[in-house]
Amino acid sequence: MTTPDKKSLIALGVIMLQFIIFKQFYPHASFFQDSYTYIDAAAEGTAVSYRPIGYSWFLTLVHHISYQETLLVFIQYALLQLSGLYLYLTVIELHRPGKRISNIIFYSLLLNPLSLYVANAVSSDALFTSLTLLWLTELLKLMHRPGLAPLLRQLVLLVLIFYTRFNALYYPLVAAAACLMATRRWKFRLIGITATVLVVVACIKIVEHVTFKETGTKTFSAFSGWQIANNALYAYPYVKVDSGDLPSQGCRDLDRIVRQYFETSGPLHTGRQPDAFWYLWTANAPLKKYMRWRQAQEKSDYFTAWNRVGPVYSQYGYHIVLHHPLAYGQRFALGSATAFFYPGLEMLGRYNEGVDTVDAVAQEWFQYSSNEVKAADKFIQGKILAPFPFVWAFLNLAGITLSAFFLTAGRARWRTLDGSLRKGLVLTLVYCVINAGFLIFATPSVFRYHLAPLTWLFVFILLAYDRWPARRDPAPAASMG
Repeated sequence: MTTPDKKSLIALGVIMLQFIIFKQFYPHASFFQDSYTYIDAAAEGTAVSYRPIGYSWFLTLVHHISYQETLLVFIQYALLQLSGLYLYLTVIELHRPGKRISNIIFYSLLLNPLSLYVANAVSSDALFTSLTLLWLTELLKLMHRPGLAPLLRQLVLLVLIFYTRFNALYYPLVAAAACLMATRRWKFRLIGITATVLVVVACIKIVEHVTFKETGTKTFSAFSGWQIANNALYAYPYVKVDSGDLPSQGCRDLDRIVRQYFETSGPLHTGRQPDAFWYLWTANAPLKKYMRWRQAQEKSDYFTAWNRVGPVYSQYGYHIVLHHPLAYGQRFALGSATAFFYPGLEMLGRYNEGVDTVDAVAQEWFQYSSNEVKAADKFIQGKILAPFPFVWAFLNLAGITLSAFFLTAGRARWRTLDGSLRKGLVLTLVYCVINAGFLIFATPSVFRYHLAPLTWLFVFILLAYDRWPARRDPAPAASMG
């Protein structure tokens, strides 16, 4: 039996053992505000929700098998672990790292406590991370053995990712880089890029159609509008916004409320707010005020009103950002960049947000006998996971340093790396740079958003170290054709 076969068996045994032990200390899943949104959409069987509907579909699918949340947590944990194992086996096949590096990658992925805590949360994070790792691994295979099968697999995974989290909007750029590095003729590369873009466009149009049917508003993500308006309001007190230049009457009505808010709220609200989501969630902030005003005008329900203001918020937010990019960069993006490189643990820092109960919708969905949930310790996970933001910051620093070296003094060394690894490192650079740009400029960062890039960076920085020419001669890449 080969080493990968042995390690696969080891992995399956350790996965089961770790899960059984973990559940002795955490018999119930962990919940936070997003959890109830997803469960409510699953329970109601709605076609659209406040967030992408894919995770709610996933909850429904698991619920048809069993209502017990232990199965849900196990499936999420198994997906995380198996996607990591698939990445490891692919790396072994393509790049053939040395024994020590191979073992570090294998056991780090397998014994990572982060996977257990992420899987134990009723959240899209575990599913999104697993699908993204599978998708990136398929791109690796596509680069080395271009063909219809890996192309179709990455397209299917891309659809699943899109419906799980709308970050997939920028994923075609990453896929395009992989297709351009594929070893076949340009016709195949163009087909791959075109198919990837068309799949995402089709998904957007379907979501727009369903949202219009349910709410009368043609938008694929009202939440994106809320988010960019929230971000722009951090710059608003420091710029001059001419309401006459705003793109629509809705924007002018919103600006009237925004202007009044900043004129009357006092010095505290013209500075940095306690967190980067302040204007998104605060009831007396302008966004909620404008939504309530529209809701009263149109006599609509909350969810319909929430969706209908999304396009207005998108117009308004992008108008401010594009007309005042320096203020936006200073007042929002700079703080967002700091949070990106050193994010807070947020809900991962404590079990069930530190409380002993869950909302009624969760109690009913999982058929708990009461609304009480328990864990051996609600706060110890914050101590266990405390090093991970440091790890994330270190990996980014290592990646930036490595990239700068290869682009400057290390060009000769770059040419000595085998072509297989060079492609993998370029794909890693493209993915990480685009992901960073999206998260820094579009949305505030929390640690759980970085689970997939953290894993990917960890693996490829180790591979680059393993293939460092000054240390040892590179082994030949696996033949893929």
